[in-house]
Amino acid sequence: MDKLLREKEILEAAVKIFAQYGYKKATVDDVASRAGMTKGNLYFFFRSKKELYERTVRYGLQNWRDSIASAIREIGLVEERFYVMALRAYEYLDNHEDLRAVVEKDPAIFSLSPDEDRFHDINLGAMDIMRDILNQGVVSGVFYPMDVNHMTEFLFSVYIMFLIRAYVKSEGSSVSTMYREGLLMMMRGLCRNGFSAPPETA
Repeated sequence: MDKLLREKEILEAAVKIFAQYGYKKATVDDVASRAGMTKGNLYFFFRSKKELYERTVRYGLQNWRDSIASAIREIGLVEERFYVMALRAYEYLDNHEDLRAVVEKDPAIFSLSPDEDRFHDINLGAMDIMRDILNQGVVSGVFYPMDVNHMTEFLFSVYIMFLIRAYVKSEGSSVSTMYREGLLMMMRGLCRNGFSAPPETA
């Protein structure tokens, strides 16, 4: 079997184990058993439980980022692309229970400080998606002029803050309502000619 494919299977098994037990209680034996292999064979791919865990979280976050990029790829209007990006990115964990459980057990996965962000490179990739859309909106005249880099950092920080409130602190559905309402207000402030949410997301 292809090594990359086998590694993916291990990571898929690992996210379920870490979701169920958390990092401290999960064992390499648990993951190996779920992946249908021996612990010794698993160590051929990952040198330690810590490396396995970090790679598992990284794998989940990369899938998250890539799924958002894919979701907006065919959307033509720049304002709709930004809105769908922001909404889908926020709601992703609602449809991915294993990753959500991992996040709930490890609040440090999300950080508002780049210096404390273990997955800063992945988040930079997510910020690049946002930055590109903002830049396209400004260049096309759909969005008001702005410092795109500063606006990207600001909006991404707000997004992370809401993720923490919704999925780490579990503050309830009111947080999601607040996010949606705030997103609509922000879109109306960004767009020169106003904004209406696409029907499938309204």
